Amino acid sequence: MKIKSLFLLSCGLIFIWSCKNEPVFEGNHDPEVIKTYRNNSTPESKMDSLASVNFITKQKLTEIYELMSLYAVNQDDSLMSDILYPQIQSYFQPQDSLNIPRLLYEMDSLKVNYIEITGLDTSKRDSLISDSIRSVDYWVRYYNKDKKLIDSLHKSTKYVLKKEPKKFKHEFIFYFENLDIAQETNDTISSGVMQ
Repeated sequence: MKIKSLFLLSCGLIFIWSCKNEPVFEGNHDPEVIKTYRNNSTPESKMDSLASVNFITKQKLTEIYELMSLYAVNQDDSLMSDILYPQIQSYFQPQDSLNIPRLLYEMDSLKVNYIEITGLDTSKRDSLISDSIRSVDYWVRYYNKDKKLIDSLHKSTKYVLKKEPKKFKHEFIFYFENLDIAQETNDTISSGVMQ
């Protein structure tokens, strides 16, 4: 009898210990602030170093994912949807219509409430000239309404820094080309000849 109760006690302690090590969302998530996100232009002077571009890239990724998670949670609220969807669209080129539904479906099916962007790795080969397509690898962590980790996905994204000449100043607008690129794998099997 003592062995059985000791076994149950140790199982209970292991369970409690494992729950405490589970990753939880510890960032800031204020829906009122997220609703104010805009894909505003960035002055040219802030775009002249790789460190600045990396900082802005992480900021823009966080903004678009937070806008999408807020939209996914409030799809039944037509007022919120009307406010958030145009803001989400502003992060993409006007002709792009596939990225938003795919990402919204992913977030909705996983019941995402909070997100976190980590492990940002921009390609060192990319140039800082305007209108060039750049790429970034990153991890996105999805959390549920209880702030518990749902999944952590490794993604690769392409974006463009589009130069927007305005009167007396030059600025860049940040547009995502694709938010859901699968990681490239080196396939060693060559394709055969079809007859």
